[in-house]
Amino acid sequence: MTATLATLSSRDRGAVLNAVVAVEESAEPVPQAQFAALADPALRDLVGQSLQGAGRALLRVGDDSWISGYDDTIADRLVDEGAGVLAPIDAAVLSLVLLHAVAIPAARGTTDTTDWSSDNLPAPDVGALTANRDRRLNERAVRASLRRLRDAGVLRTGLRSKLLPGPQFRRLTEERSRTIWENMVVAAAPGSNLARAVHRRRGAAHA
Repeated sequence: MTATLATLSSRDRGAVLNAVVAVEESAEPVPQAQFAALADPALRDLVGQSLQGAGRALLRVGDDSWISGYDDTIADRLVDEGAGVLAPIDAAVLSLVLLHAVAIPAARGTTDTTDWSSDNLPAPDVGALTANRDRRLNERAVRASLRRLRDAGVLRTGLRSKLLPGPQFRRLTEERSRTIWENMVVAAAPGSNLARAVHRRRGAAHA
């Protein structure tokens, strides 16, 4: 018989609900050792089911930590409805950060990590972000955008923090995270071996 919240003891039901609140509200991934419902596979499955009912997904971070994020289908629907979408200038500045910190180093083979929270990613400075021909992305506009992105957790928080992906990137599903990573690499170096490998993989997946 498959367990449901209704069939659980009050203690276990409370443990599941506490874990749901923790992964939803915590800014950082929640170690499973801190919550019985995350440490126990059966209860953890119920945590995932509870989140799924709200369009959310339970995401593993590392070996033993968890956080929640939108299910890809729901995320796509929200984008189509214009909910939670970055303003064009903020999206442009974020793209520049990811190009310098992720895509270009990956295409050059100077980084092999796909961990958004890695300190090994090379953080660009404001000068690198403003070295473009788009007058809309002048230093004043870029700095204002960086403040908004930090406030939203899209970039690392803190005025003096590195310009690297922030905690919201940990709330991406594995598939969505890989897609963004690959898209940036293809955009940065479309003729690279890595970009060609991405195209081959995607071609095989749709064959």
